[in-house]
Amino acid sequence: MVKVKYLMGMALSVALISCGGTGDGFVEENVEFARKQIGKEIELIEASGKFMNPTTLNPDGSVYCNLADWRSGFFPGSVWYLYELTGDKSLLPLAQKYTEAVKDAKNIKWNHDVGFMIYCSFGNGLRLTGDPEYKEVIVEAARSLST
Repeated sequence: MVKVKYLMGMALSVALISCGGTGDGFVEENVEFARKQIGKEIELIEASGKFMNPTTLNPDGSVYCNLADWRSGFFPGSVWYLYELTGDKSLLPLAQKYTEAVKDAKNIKWNHDVGFMIYCSFGNGLRLTGDPEYKEVIVEAARSLST
C-alpha cells in the first residue's frame, strides 16, 4: 500500500511540475514523502554494505529483487528522479552506485523487460548527467533485447 501511494504521489508530482502548477503545496508534500520513503531504503542498503534492490517497502520489511527481475531498474530510477526533483547533490553518487549495480542486466537476452531494467536506471542517468558510458550500456541492452 505504501508503494502504491508513493508511486501515485511521484506520478502526480511529476505531472504537476511538468504542467507548471504547484498547487497548494501538494507537490512539495509528495516529494518530501518520496524522500522519506526512498531515504529509508537507502539507509538499509548503505548499512548492509551491499546493494539490495528494493521493490516494496512495508511495515513487515522490504522485498528485494536481483538484477534479472523486471523491476530491478525502478529503484535506481527513483533515486535519479528524487535527485532531479530535490537537487540534493548527496543523492547523485547513490543514484550512480545503484545504477551501476544493475549494469549486467544489459546482457540479458531472455527477458523482454530489459528496457525497464536499463532505461529506468541508465536512461535517467544519461538524461541527467550526459555520461556517455550510460549510453553505451543502453545501446548494448538494446542489442541484447533485439535478439
